[in-house]
Amino acid sequence: MAQRIYLIDDDEAIRISLSALLATMGWETQAYDSVQSFLTSQPELQHLNGCLLLDIRMPGKSGITLLESWEQRGSTLPIIMMTGHGSIDLCRRAFKNGAFEFLTKPIDADLLIETVGAAFEQQKLTQQQRESQADLQAKLATLSAREQEVMALIMQGKSNKEMARDLSLSPRTVEAHRASLFARLEINSLAKLIKVYGGLKITT
Repeated sequence: MAQRIYLIDDDEAIRISLSALLATMGWETQAYDSVQSFLTSQPELQHLNGCLLLDIRMPGKSGITLLESWEQRGSTLPIIMMTGHGSIDLCRRAFKNGAFEFLTKPIDADLLIETVGAAFEQQKLTQQQRESQADLQAKLATLSAREQEVMALIMQGKSNKEMARDLSLSPRTVEAHRASLFARLEINSLAKLIKVYGGLKITT
């Protein structure tokens, strides 16, 4: 899917000028005059690809309000905040809520192009990481309940004997479960198990 810039600003002149500037890079921009018109037009935010250029202060729902709810909406689009009346507190609030960058109007053309390019790269990496995580979670889902228990104990650093005692199993049975889960997860060492799956949630 091609990357696209979603521009939300209530100032028509800014929408026109920024869209024209970004078009010189061969980038496609979809412009909206309010947060609500954007949300109505794009109900499935998690499927969007590119970045969001968002004015902070607008009539109706403000840009900062959208930013603060962005994570819950499930989108990976990086948000570049724009304002003509910036303050340190507003800037801090934007970054605290995950803004990719904070630009002050009038926006420097070279800086904007550089920032949008960097935002595109970040979103591409985030999407790749999401896909990789989904693949790992799918493999985890193939484990039996007992294999998940064994894996959770492995992650705690317990030996086969300790796991056997905790699970009321024989060491040989624990070893069989351990070998099975290694095969299902397509790994061949404890180090790789910890490196690849250590950060994922294991349900037991």
